[in-house]
Amino acid sequence: MHRRGAAAVALLLTGALLSGCSALHDLAAGSTTGDATPSPRTCLPPGADPDPSPAPAPTLDPNVATQIRKALAAVRALPAVDTVGESRSNAQSTYPDPERSYCQLVENHFSTDVTVTVSPEATPQQAGAVPSTMAKHLAWTGVSLSMTVPAGPGHVASVVHYNRTFDQSIPLETSTGVADGLQRIASTSGVTSVEASIPYTMRVEYGSLTVTVDPADETTLAAVRSVIDGTAFADTTLHGSFHNGAKP
Repeated sequence: MHRRGAAAVALLLTGALLSGCSALHDLAAGSTTGDATPSPRTCLPPGADPDPSPAPAPTLDPNVATQIRKALAAVRALPAVDTVGESRSNAQSTYPDPERSYCQLVENHFSTDVTVTVSPEATPQQAGAVPSTMAKHLAWTGVSLSMTVPAGPGHVASVVHYNRTFDQSIPLETSTGVADGLQRIASTSGVTSVEASIPYTMRVEYGSLTVTVDPADETTLAAVRSVIDGTAFADTTLHGSFHNGAKP
């Protein structure tokens, strides 16, 4: 009787351990640790595009979500910041199933876009503080920033995009230099719009600068080029009223 009882207990314990391992495996399979997460293992024929209709709602890892909340709260507290917005999106891609050669698996890439509008009277230091402050709280390339300085006395509106740059520190000197350059260009006679894009490397010269000028005659273009030469965008590729791909 004792042996049978011990055997029964051993079987029960073994079954419980196996069930626990299975549950842990299921939890691990469903966990996410970054901005790219696999969808349920549905077989997608090679060459087929993912059906966007069942795409999961954009969600973030809890640690990343906390970082973003803190970053946006810090930006809202900055002087000269008028509005702060946030939106999330999900882009899907496919990759070969290592276990089924006739299948592709779908991967989700969640990202967050932050939009900030500062006061038309914001100084370059105040505008530059926005990306630098965000970078202090973030360590994720899935965040991009679009910041607008509306038109004000003596200058047209300007927009700058920081594309997935927030896995690194952004020195205030660098971001202030970008904001100062945009302000100087936006204040130049003949300029009607200014928009810049800063790449994830934070190398301003590898970004782009779009400037529209009216009238777009050689004299006005030369005057605008002269201003650009004295800014952080001196070596940045120009677009707009200038020939696409032109260098100042």
